[in-house]
Amino acid sequence: VKDLLLKSEKLKQSAKVNKEPDFEFSFYDNVDQALIDGWAQNKDFFGMLLDERNEELKRRMLGIFVPEVYRQLKQSSESIRS
Repeated sequence: VKDLLLKSEKLKQSAKVNKEPDFEFSFYDNVDQALIDGWAQNKDFFGMLLDERNEELKRRMLGIFVPEVYRQLKQSSESIRS
């Protein structure tokens, strides 16, 4: 899931212009698309996370990636500018 999120152009742009707390909103807005993109890899797992009844579980499980995804995207956007 993290690798799919790191490929998101929307998240790259958000990390570039936002601080981490604001980036978190974009992160959660883009999680479902990453899960849909990865669904073919593991239908049971990704399907479980996409089930709206598991929204809290999804936020807790994927929330651990927020700081790392933000840091990696922020660094990559800064290295492009240099």
